[in-house]
Amino acid sequence: MSMWRRLQQQLFKSYQVSVMEPEGRNNVRHIRVNLATVLAVVLLLSLGPVALVWYFGPPQSSSLATRYYQMKQQSHDLSNQLATREGELALANEQIDGLKNELSSSQQRGEDVRQSLNIYESILEARKSSGVRILRASAHMDDRNPATGESELSYSFVLVKGGNYPRSVAGSVRVMAIGKDKQQLLLKLGKKTDGLRYHMDTHVFLDGNVTWSQDWQPVKLHITRLNSQGIERDQMDIEIDRNKSQ
Repeated sequence: MSMWRRLQQQLFKSYQVSVMEPEGRNNVRHIRVNLATVLAVVLLLSLGPVALVWYFGPPQSSSLATRYYQMKQQSHDLSNQLATREGELALANEQIDGLKNELSSSQQRGEDVRQSLNIYESILEARKSSGVRILRASAHMDDRNPATGESELSYSFVLVKGGNYPRSVAGSVRVMAIGKDKQQLLLKLGKKTDGLRYHMDTHVFLDGNVTWSQDWQPVKLHITRLNSQGIERDQMDIEIDRNKSQ
């Protein structure tokens, strides 16, 4: 007989148990039980409380997982809100920069308009007298270019004819650069001649620039106006501005 067979016989072998009822000692009940039934009852009594706690107790693992995903979603939402606020802030800064640039441009346009207004006021004032006058003369020289050793010399001025007669005048203008040690150089303003020709009824704006490649630096320009017969009529000296270009 195998061991498993003997174990089954022992587990399911019936035993008679006598139980005396409380009504009297003569009242006795006989109950037949086996070892398997006793072990099942003991196991049920042992595992029952554990099963009840597991079934009715709080699902801690599930609660922690739920809380974790809730916090993860909140973090994601906050990140999206932060990105949105950063985008709105960047847009606001761009708009502010745009307004600053527009304000700066408006201020520059206003300054240009004021300068133009001053020039035309000077022209109208000069028109009240007779003859031709040189107004608003200025000159500027940039720093030397390290690569070429050359500089850019620019000039500008206005010629104004006073009165109504003659109806128009013509002539030319010569510009001579003068150095600190009295060096002189007649600037070549025209393509074929050193003079800059003009013809006007009321006024004319004359400006231009030349490339300066001499070893010495000019400190002023000497402007000479000639009439149509080549006779010198007016002269003016202007200092050269050496401030850096803006």
